[in-house]
Amino acid sequence: MNRTTIQLLKCVALLLLLIPFGTTLKAQQDPMYTQYMHNPLTVNPAYAGSTDMLSAMFLAREQWVGFDGAPKSRTLTVSAPITKYNIGAGLAFINDELGPVKQNSLYADFAYHLKVSDRGKLAFGIKGGFDMIQINLMNLTLNQQNDDTFSSDFSEDFILNFGLGLYYYTERFYLGLSVPRLLKNNYDNDGFNTTSYGYKERHYFVTTGALFDINDYLKFKPSALAKVVWNAPISVDLSANFILNDVLWLGAAYRIEDSMSFLIHYQLTDQLRVGYAFDLTESELRKYNNGTHEIMVAFDFQFNKKKVMTPRYF
Repeated sequence: MNRTTIQLLKCVALLLLLIPFGTTLKAQQDPMYTQYMHNPLTVNPAYAGSTDMLSAMFLAREQWVGFDGAPKSRTLTVSAPITKYNIGAGLAFINDELGPVKQNSLYADFAYHLKVSDRGKLAFGIKGGFDMIQINLMNLTLNQQNDDTFSSDFSEDFILNFGLGLYYYTERFYLGLSVPRLLKNNYDNDGFNTTSYGYKERHYFVTTGALFDINDYLKFKPSALAKVVWNAPISVDLSANFILNDVLWLGAAYRIEDSMSFLIHYQLTDQLRVGYAFDLTESELRKYNNGTHEIMVAFDFQFNKKKVMTPRYF
């Protein structure tokens, strides 16, 4: 058993050990993507610049289709290496909706990549940006129509935040630790009757994955993600993808006690990739919705025509 396999088994064991400790129900506020393994930048700033090209990716997720007020998320990320200085830079725009709550976020990511072995690098990442929160309370249906708290729209709230991350990677393995938003900001009504509607909990992420050759035409890529939020159940995603001829990815994923998913990913050209995921929830909500749909479009820019494009696995 080689070193990469041992590292992967240790990481998966750690994630499995974390599962039983989530016992209390609380909303987990950051959007989650089933196709997280294609773009770790959504949760870890240290991923910026880990590839050798300028890359852009769009992710769109429609959760519980047919269920009124269900979550909707859209993310656009761009990242590039600045190889002369061993750093990477990225930019992420996020649009998230849940019931009466709308959030638009813009964050810049920076990472320093340090070579720690012949095959591995360790990146230290930091991100900074802002969230624009709007809560349209007048769209809610209330039992008590005269409640003053819900008598007017909640104006936009401008909230600054920053995050940190670590990312170790080789051509065949990666492991990441990150906290995308370190500050626990309150959401307040700025009107006459100041009311706090909640606060942003700190999210801790652990991600890992590896790549194995089965034969000359088939590869296997397992991945895992764990999200830890105080006073909420630990969310654990386990996924397995099979890669055919470095072109077609077919896979399945399981979010512990939440949902199961099916994934497909296709390399249309050397630069253009597309992906789709379909989730089926395990809860009683499955009776009232048509599943969750998620699409991904990614493009790698090639400015040096003489450079050979290599397949992207992480």
